[in-house]
Amino acid sequence: MGLDPLSAIVPARVKVLIIPFGRVRQSRFSTFVARLQQEHVVRLGDVSPDGRPHRTMFSPLAFPTGSVLYDLSTSSPPSSHLALAPFELYREPLVVVAISDGADMEERIGRELAQTFRADERTKSNPAGENITKFLSEGHEELQMGFPKALVHRIAIFDYDSPISGLPDGVVMVPSPQKSKTTTIKTFMCDLTSSLLAEMTTFAKSLQALPTLESPKQSRGSATLNGYAQNPPAQISLASGSSRPLSAGEARQSSIPSKESASTPNHLSVPTQRPSTANSRSATPDSQEASMPGPFRKPPTTFDDITGGHALSPSPQPPNPSNEILRRPGNQDTVSMHGFGVGSLGERERNKGRGRVGVVVGSLYLLAGRWPDAVRELTESATTARTNNDHLWHAKALDYILVCLLMYAWAGMDFRIPQILFPGVEKPGSSSKTSSHTPSNSVPDLKSSGPPGSPSRSVSLQSLIDLLPDLVNNILNLYARAWTFTEDKLPQLAFSESTIRFTKLLALINLSGGVLDDDGLRQLVLKANSNRVRKLSRRLTTFPTKAELKTLLFRAFPGPSTSNVVPIEDRTMILAAIASVLSELGYHRKKALVLKELLSALIPALVQARKEGAAEMGFHPAASLASLNATVEAMNPHEADPEHEFESGVQSFLTLICHIYRISPFPSISSGNQGPKERRSSNTAEYDLPDAIKARIVQQAGLKSLGNQHLKLDVLRSCIDICEALPDLAGVLRFSAEMLRTAGSGIAPGPESTGGSPTLPIEDQVRLASNISRTVSVARQLGRPNLEAEYWDEFLVRVIDHVEADVAKVPMPHAKADLAAVKAIDTHEKKNPFIYNPFMKSASSKLPEALLVAQEDAVFRVTLQNLYDIDIEIERISLESRGLPFDSSSQTTLIGPYATQTIAIAGVPRKPGSLCIIGCKVKVKGCRERSFPIFNKAWTPKTDIKISRPAIGINHIDKEQAVSDVSETSREMKLLDIQGPSTSFLAMNVIDAQPSVVLRSISLPQSAVMLLEGETKIFKVTLQNTTTVAVDMLFVSFIDSTTSQFPPSSTETKPSASETYELEYASLNKQSFRWCRANSDENIRIEPRMERTLEIEVLGKPGLSFGTIHVNYGHLGDVSKETTDQFYTRQLTIPLAITVNASVELVRNDLTPFTDDFAWQNKKRRQLTPPNTKAPSNSRRQSSISSNPKPLNGFQTLLTRIGLNSQEESHCLLLLDLRNSWPSPLTISIQIRSSNPKSQPSTESWERAYTVHEPIQPGHTSRILLLIPRIYIVNSYAPIPSLAPDAKKRQFILSTAPKPALEAELAIREAFHYREALLSHVRATWEEESTHRTGSINLRALHLTTRMVSALRLDDLEIALSIQPASSTSPSYSTLPSSLKIQQISPTKYIVPTSDFLTLRTTLTNRSPHAIHPLLRLQPALKDQPHNIALDISKKFLWNGVLQRALPVLESGESRAVDMDFAILCRGVFEIGAVAEEVQVLQREEAAGLGGEPERRVWGLREACVLVARDSENGNIVGEANSGGEA
Repeated sequence: MGLDPLSAIVPARVKVLIIPFGRVRQSRFSTFVARLQQEHVVRLGDVSPDGRPHRTMFSPLAFPTGSVLYDLSTSSPPSSHLALAPFELYREPLVVVAISDGADMEERIGRELAQTFRADERTKSNPAGENITKFLSEGHEELQMGFPKALVHRIAIFDYDSPISGLPDGVVMVPSPQKSKTTTIKTFMCDLTSSLLAEMTTFAKSLQALPTLESPKQSRGSATLNGYAQNPPAQISLASGSSRPLSAGEARQSSIPSKESASTPNHLSVPTQRPSTANSRSATPDSQEASMPGPFRKPPTTFDDITGGHALSPSPQPPNPSNEILRRPGNQDTVSMHGFGVGSLGERERNKGRGRVGVVVGSLYLLAGRWPDAVRELTESATTARTNNDHLWHAKALDYILVCLLMYAWAGMDFRIPQILFPGVEKPGSSSKTSSHTPSNSVPDLKSSGPPGSPSRSVSLQSLIDLLPDLVNNILNLYARAWTFTEDKLPQLAFSESTIRFTKLLALINLSGGVLDDDGLRQLVLKANSNRVRKLSRRLTTFPTKAELKTLLFRAFPGPSTSNVVPIEDRTMILAAIASVLSELGYHRKKALVLKELLSALIPALVQARKEGAAEMGFHPAASLASLNATVEAMNPHEADPEHEFESGVQSFLTLICHIYRISPFPSISSGNQGPKERRSSNTAEYDLPDAIKARIVQQAGLKSLGNQHLKLDVLRSCIDICEALPDLAGVLRFSAEMLRTAGSGIAPGPESTGGSPTLPIEDQVRLASNISRTVSVARQLGRPNLEAEYWDEFLVRVIDHVEADVAKVPMPHAKADLAAVKAIDTHEKKNPFIYNPFMKSASSKLPEALLVAQEDAVFRVTLQNLYDIDIEIERISLESRGLPFDSSSQTTLIGPYATQTIAIAGVPRKPGSLCIIGCKVKVKGCRERSFPIFNKAWTPKTDIKISRPAIGINHIDKEQAVSDVSETSREMKLLDIQGPSTSFLAMNVIDAQPSVVLRSISLPQSAVMLLEGETKIFKVTLQNTTTVAVDMLFVSFIDSTTSQFPPSSTETKPSASETYELEYASLNKQSFRWCRANSDENIRIEPRMERTLEIEVLGKPGLSFGTIHVNYGHLGDVSKETTDQFYTRQLTIPLAITVNASVELVRNDLTPFTDDFAWQNKKRRQLTPPNTKAPSNSRRQSSISSNPKPLNGFQTLLTRIGLNSQEESHCLLLLDLRNSWPSPLTISIQIRSSNPKSQPSTESWERAYTVHEPIQPGHTSRILLLIPRIYIVNSYAPIPSLAPDAKKRQFILSTAPKPALEAELAIREAFHYREALLSHVRATWEEESTHRTGSINLRALHLTTRMVSALRLDDLEIALSIQPASSTSPSYSTLPSSLKIQQISPTKYIVPTSDFLTLRTTLTNRSPHAIHPLLRLQPALKDQPHNIALDISKKFLWNGVLQRALPVLESGESRAVDMDFAILCRGVFEIGAVAEEVQVLQREEAAGLGGEPERRVWGLREACVLVARDSENGNIVGEANSGGEA
């Protein structure tokens, strides 16, 4: 236990077999063996000699400085090893120690016996002790019967502190460690050694009595395929113990018998039976021809058979050479032992026999620690064997002598090398090395035993080191010579082990720099492994070199021809030992080849044993082995003792092979039996970390570029086959998953990539997947639900995206300043669409960050990848997060072959804050549930080759191991510097719980409405709050099809200012929807689980086909009181389908001047009407002041009212052509208000407005005549305004169209302003009398030309002419009175007398806000005459003064009259025109912003003053004018 079984000094160790006596727990048994192991080296000086004189042959007094080395083993050697005795006597267990647990003694004896024992102990008598003594005595006898070849038999009862008197011989009580002394175990071992040395005397003398000994041969009758005999004995070993309760049958076998059954021969724990060796006398001379394999060993059926710990019951023994000699006095060899008579052997044969016996006796001296006697005896025997050409025994004697010298060196003694060891003695002409030390045939001189560092000892040790290569070659050559020239053919097992032993010795010297110091000797003798730091060779030519050692080592390799001769267990051990030595030497590639050969040798044997055992047990092979696996694991509780796991040895071995072939298998963390749950959870968590996963990906990428891919797959297949044959379910899962991973591409392909397919055929992939599924199913049936594989593709999760929720559920972030903007909008009766509304943004627009709401479901889209040609069944997949509590749902799915699968997984964040989705926790069928990070980017390994050491995956190799030679140095491994993939995560912000509002009902059927143009309709919308959070902020906004009528900014043509104004006006004053609220300051609130009804008004207008109501709501809480950066709202969208049909449309319009005669007449009529007379009514159907009995129409009534209002000066005539497009009659109503709308409130001015009603039949067009008061605009050339408050900040693409001329721009502006003024005086509505539907008529289609504008416009400077009687100072030639001189028949027409002076009064009125400096020109002329005749009035028309004069500056609002006397000399019709021209521009702004200087203006008389001159007769004006009929 812990010693190297193939050490060079193995022949110096006494094999001790330790077995359990009774029922012993494994942990307790291991503790007892460990206590004995501490004293496995016994110095002869501490051993008491046997007092019997006939047993002093191996007395310790002869050499007290010697030591006995014990090799404590809990398993019996196999039959193939025992068959080599007595040629190699150290293989035979000479001591058998049965260990019993004293702590369980009372329980095993029985309750009644225990009570009797305690009662007698109180009375100082112990009748129960007699039964115990008898029990132990019988057990010792059965121990001797079960192991007859052993020289010493002991029963050691550990930890039994109760005194027992009269213990039988061979039974020892060992107290517990607490009650033991320091020398307790040492005393036990010394007593054991004393008995062994005494028994060796009898055994040696019996050997010396033999004439000869047979050489070991491979027996035909007993050799089998696996090294078992045809009648295999039960093994006397304890591979593992168990703390589980035994069954009834096992208890009967293992418990100490009661009084009734104490006499039966079968009352120990397990039957005792020794492994048999081959019968050498029945073997053929040629050991190469082995017999056909016999039947396999019977499969284990009991606890002891399974664990390898077997009982001590007697069983028949096959014959053994030494056993036959000792037990059969009638043997044929004993007849000729005296050497006399006819049947005696020849002298040569007798000498050869004595030499062989001497070799065995010398080996006994070596085992007994009597090294001088061993050297003497072996030297003599070697000389005899060499003389008689007994090459086999000669080589063995040299081997033993070498071991003796090594023991001398270990003990620190000086020695002399016997001459027999020098090859030159045998072959004088040999060129091999010879030591400078003087050879001797005698026993080494040990008179002076100096310290370990004495010069003489160092010289002797160095001489031995120099001799070793030749000595080893000599020994191996002697074995080969015996194989070639004699019938004594050394079995392959013995030859291979000897070669390995010598190679390990030489390798130790080589790795120590050509020296063998004390550390090396201690490693050689005491320990199997050493932690010594290897030294680099000080001499590159240290003999032998590594290459020579490699060649020597491969002589031990069992060839294919030995497959039927060497048992599989021996072949496995040899190959493993060769691989171990190659590893020490640094030949890892050759080690890989040897290990692969080892796998090839193991697999057929394990599979065959599995079939044979299952067939004998009556089970299917898989079922029987699974049961066996479960039974073994039940008896080996890994949780209690993790150092003795069942799979640890095999899986470590297979892992080592994988590492050599550049395979890094999955760690054994998934079997569920690695240790406590806490430790497994910690290992699993570290294994699933993203950094660990990326490191594995990089490591696998590096390993894929090293080695041969097909060779790796072959090695993994072999590992799977071995694990299946053992059976090792965890290993099957581990290596099956690793094979799939190794065969995979190990990349993350992009969306357009076609690579990534595995290198395994589809059939192999399906087979591996089925194997994993089947193994996991069997493990669950056996009670191991945690036994699962690791998933083989790290790139399982590729993308995780947040699926946007319903638009009504998306929270929209807002700044606190948005609240002020909303309040500003709500304060206006008409919402200005051009004021920024932060809630008009659609919730479907892309948000800068993803937002989740606490306590609400969120859906994520997960994309999974499968690059293999098999289906991957996902049993469970959930999201993994960090930062906040997050409850994820689980989903199941199936990923098809070489495909990606997208699934939706929901989760609920529990608290507000920052949430990070880092990956998924996935449970693949047959695999462990583990975490997978997100690899959303394509990745393929890009390597930079660097020279480095050690290589990837070879971390187990000692970094300080020396390089063997130049060729190995040139083959250093290549380390690949690979940039690993990058993982990603999905960061999200979780906000507080928000309210959720749904549409409860709407008054519109199917959310659709049909309207006529200009018609309005009110409908109701009912909202419900479905959450427990109140809605304390509600804002309603609208979007319809007409809001997109603005031309996009990307168009090349810039819209004109008037067009832009029309669009803005329609959006501002003709909004399609309006929220009807009684109080705009009311705070709308919807309590949890409550409802609220809203009233919405919709207006029918052209282009309105659909509309959307956006209800923005949220829970502000204290956001209005506290300083909060952000708040969130949600938006409920209510779509509406709208149909708008045409009603009444304006087809055409016209504006013409209208005379002022009607107004003058109405005023004159009012003046003539007596005060008590009732004024004309304002009713719509009022007759005129004439006595016409016919009723007046609407226009006539309007004419009777002109001029009655003092504010009305002049009018123009508006003509509107209106068409009814609706299939029902409609009555139109047009209102005209004459007063300035700015001077009176809007409602009051329209109440005083005149209304015209006109029915229109379907499809008909009606012309409506309207009198519109003429309008004065202060600055008609002002820029066209914009209704948008941010008009100055608006941006447009610069137009490539040419700009209009200045005159055209002024005309456009003037027409715009007068049109707006006109529309402010007129409005129209329609009504369908049958349905009482009403609506407004859109008059904004009205268009004004320059002619229309001039008809509507009032000039800045008004010129009026009037005829007045002449002043008193003027001469008068007329005899008429002044009152009859002038007759005014219209505002601008007078009848005047001839030849009389009159006064022409010109009145100038300045309406503009600025002063005007006018120049007045008067132009009299004949009416209705050609231009040249009309101006020839010098003999017809006289005036006093000048016709053109400059007037003083006329201030704003000032009127000035200018008089001029004139006289008409003849009858006729004359007209006087007047023109006022601006002398200089004092101040004006109408052309500002258009470039150029302001020009002087000219105003003319709107209607010329007509004078009808008549002669006066008899005081009256009579006659007619010559030129017309205006008389």
